[in-house]
Amino acid sequence: MSNPCRNNPCYYGSTCQVGFTRKGFRCICPIGFPSIRCFKAKSCSDVKTLDPAVKTGPYVIDSDGEGGLIPFNVTCNMTDKDGVGVTVIGHNSENKTKVDKCQKRGCYSRNILYTGANFFQLESLTKASLFCEQFIKYECKASKIFPKPKNKSSIRPFAWWMSRDFIKMTYWDGAAADRRMCACGIKGTCAKGDKSRCNCDANDKKWREDSGLLTNKIHLPVKQLKFGDTDLKHEEGYNTLGKFKCYGTA
Repeated sequence: MSNPCRNNPCYYGSTCQVGFTRKGFRCICPIGFPSIRCFKAKSCSDVKTLDPAVKTGPYVIDSDGEGGLIPFNVTCNMTDKDGVGVTVIGHNSENKTKVDKCQKRGCYSRNILYTGANFFQLESLTKASLFCEQFIKYECKASKIFPKPKNKSSIRPFAWWMSRDFIKMTYWDGAAADRRMCACGIKGTCAKGDKSRCNCDANDKKWREDSGLLTNKIHLPVKQLKFGDTDLKHEEGYNTLGKFKCYGTA
């Protein structure tokens, strides 16, 4: 197998070029040629910074650098987000999925398994990136996310998601992490008026939707989805979770 850094000028003993990359490898030229050390880039943004001409496709990255966690496979989108280099990780729950019939809070569970990477590797990727995001959507008919509480201290959701550290998260699609509601609740634009927390809380027989981006990278990626309030004949729900994406160099 040929040296992935063979085209680095340092390889031939000429002027040192720190940060040369070839197919996702970072090539570092220490003092004293012809010695050369090659490392995999930490993210797709790292790859793009080192070589702006790289194309969208599969890469191998090492998010924590040399040693520690092993490198893993990702897709690099080199045109999204103004071409900064977006690291994309797929998983087993990207398709629209029907929530099983059940009534109790969080009685339906769906574990998210990411392709080619474990949660330690994905956590490391968030630390190497400036931004991370994941699209989440719940399509509902007479199925609530938040029931109407008797008082502010009794807010107990029917649906939530678990963070990568398996902590219960009750904010949705663009709401701040300390707010138990959806984006429409923040904006006051929910289907049943400005006192609702989510569109799904309308709890009527019309199809509603709460969808948007989760962007708090200390909680991402999503590890599990939980839903309830779908036991009656007219109650239905479908969940969709997008690919995990990170970009920018921290």
